[in-house]
Amino acid sequence: MKTDSNAVIRFAVQNYFDGKMPKAAIATGYTHAQIKNWVDDVVVARVSTARYVMAVALIPEFQVVCEHAQYDCNESLSPQLNIMLNGHADHPGVYAFYDNFCNLIYVGKANSSLKKEITSAIAREVDLPFPRTAVVPDNRKSVVRYISAYDVGGMDHSDYPRHVESLILRLSKPLLNKQVGKLTKILPKMPEL
Repeated sequence: MKTDSNAVIRFAVQNYFDGKMPKAAIATGYTHAQIKNWVDDVVVARVSTARYVMAVALIPEFQVVCEHAQYDCNESLSPQLNIMLNGHADHPGVYAFYDNFCNLIYVGKANSSLKKEITSAIAREVDLPFPRTAVVPDNRKSVVRYISAYDVGGMDHSDYPRHVESLILRLSKPLLNKQVGKLTKILPKMPEL
């Protein structure tokens, strides 16, 4: 049982950190020497340590790409997104649109490319009822003034962006999202008599 923890850490380093102990050390917060000692079976890792290393390996890191980046609807979108997304354009993630008053108006997810999904979402129609005397915007592009984007990591077998988006939608209920779901209270199971 003692070497099982080291085997788990070896597996994580090899399969999730590209076999690079320094990369595993940076991600987990352990030192390179600690990781090397566990991988080489010099020291036996605790079970809780092995679980932590696997959790870090399997759970994508949530990174802020940009928050409330100003968007100018009169300028070309692509160059603005390149600056806002700063190297994360082709990553999975979650994004948000805000109006002039910084009110959250839309939340979306990107399973593979933040840039492609934001470009598609900002061109969609505004599906809100307006008074007859109001000037109705043609699309979201004319309503959006700020954009936030978050890289939620992502793995081939994970739908992490969808889960993050779902939670944000349920908590904030933005105006332009049609389906926001609802949170249900989980009651503890009653003990059997």
